[in-house]
This record gives sequence, C-alpha cells and structure tokens, in this order.
Amino acid sequence: MRVLVTGTSGFVGTHLVRRLVADGHEVTGIDWQSPKRGVEGWRDVRVDIRDDAAVQRAVADARPEVVWHLAAQASVSVSMREPRLDIETNCIASVTLARAAAEAGARRFVFTSSGGAMFGDPPEIPARDDTPVAPRSIYGASKVAAERYLQIVGLETGMEIAGLRPGNIYGPYQDPHGEAGVVAIFTQRMLRGEPCTIFGTGNDTRDYVYVDDVVEAQVRAASAPVPAFCLVGTGRETSTREIFDLLARETGYERPAVEAPPRPGDIPRIALDTSRARDLWQWQATVSLADGMARTVAAFREEAEA
Repeated sequence: MRVLVTGTSGFVGTHLVRRLVADGHEVTGIDWQSPKRGVEGWRDVRVDIRDDAAVQRAVADARPEVVWHLAAQASVSVSMREPRLDIETNCIASVTLARAAAEAGARRFVFTSSGGAMFGDPPEIPARDDTPVAPRSIYGASKVAAERYLQIVGLETGMEIAGLRPGNIYGPYQDPHGEAGVVAIFTQRMLRGEPCTIFGTGNDTRDYVYVDDVVEAQVRAASAPVPAFCLVGTGRETSTREIFDLLARETGYERPAVEAPPRPGDIPRIALDTSRARDLWQWQATVSLADGMARTVAAFREEAEA
C-alpha cells in the first residue's frame, strides 16, 4: 500500500517505518526533524505538523491509503508549562492532517492516543476501554480531545478512524534527553554513571509495554476489519522504583536514586486491560518486562560503545 507516517524522527515512528518498509509498503514519512536512525527504502519529507499548508501539500502528494499519526507533544510536564504548544500540536494539527488524509483518499487513519494520561486516577485498575476518562494533565486532555475531533472528521468524510491507547512505551532508540521516557533516561544515565532522579516517592506505577509489541498493534489497527480504539499494554502495574532497581541490576549501577518533588500532572498509578485489543485485533503483548529491559540496555550499551 501507499502509506503515510507522521513523527518519523521519533522513537515509535522509527520502529514503525522499519516494519512497514520490511512489509513492502510504499512509505512516506513527515517530521520536522531528520530521522535519527538509518532506514532505507522510504520517502522522508521535512514538515512541521503544525504548518497546515505544508501538511496538506505533503499528504496530497503522498496519496496514502492508510495514515499512522504519531507526531505529538508527548511530555506531561511540558504540557503543563506550555499548554498552547500541546493543544496546537496534539489537537489542531491532528484535525488538519485527518481532513487532508480524507481529501487525498485515505481509507483509514490510525491515531496514537494515550492509555495512561487519559484516565487520570481511575476508579479501577487495570483501566478498561470503557473506563470514564478524567485526565489530570493538559497532555491527557489533548489526547482525549483529539480522539473526539478525529471521530467527527470520520463521520464527516467517511474515512475510518482507529487508534491505540498505549501505556508507557519503552525500548531501543528511545530519546533519553527529554522529560518523558523514564526507561531511556535511567538507562543512559546509569551506563554513564550519572545520578538518576525519581520524582515523588517512586511508588507511582505505569503499564510498561515494549516498542515491538506496540508496532505490531499499530499494524493490526490498520488492517482489522472493524476500525476501533484499543488499549495497548500488559495489564501489569510497575512502579518507578521497580524500574530503577531492575535497570540498576541490568547495568551494574550502584548509586542511590536522587529524590525530587512530584511533577504537576503526573498520575499516581495505572495499568491497562487489553481485552478489546485481544478480541478485535488478536493482539497481546509478548515481550516480558525483564526481556524488554535487557534488550533496551543492550541496545543503549552497544550504541555507547560504537
């Protein structure tokens, strides 16, 4: 197929492009930054997702049958400091892209939402796809809003709208320099012998899901007979302290964590019930936390030694 992926310089976008090229698709990617990893056999277009006219030109030129929309402002803490940036990137740009995709003839639009930030502090854990949304951050609210806007675009245009609501994605090539992605941040700092900061008590929990499992869910979201939004995770709560301890053992790190106050917008705990993804996509996570962490550390170590 002719396909379009946004956010191709990002962590998950890199892995998804590699998978789509390997599967034989004609891939166009758009991002405002150059790809960080060398993947051959696809067309890379430099576009800021917030530039409406440039996005419309790129989509019209690509004429995609399927669009995977991963480009986003993905940091909770940044969203709380810069809400306008978050809303422009995650809401307005998503609507512009979807309308351009429908006009170009796309049959399905796959959106990457958020399975953690959208629920806030849910009344039951693991959260289900029908758990009431109650985001505690601008980021979470922007993802919920974008889902609603995109569904309206689908009703208006007839383009099928599907999406993932993933937990905390981790794995090789994740950016360790931002404010999101604790596994990548800890891994790089531990390998360098640098201090690692835990915000709050470290007892906050997340549902950590390995990037290869997420890419498989992305592919199935695009090909399933019925378009749907599904939670993507493991169903297991893992605390930040557990992640620190696991990675410390894997890397041989011996320094204690630096403790800092909790960050605004962070949620206390989450895990995701992925029954719907199993039923509709025949998908479930296959990579264990221990195996995924080992693969991640090995990739970061290999890169550091290169």
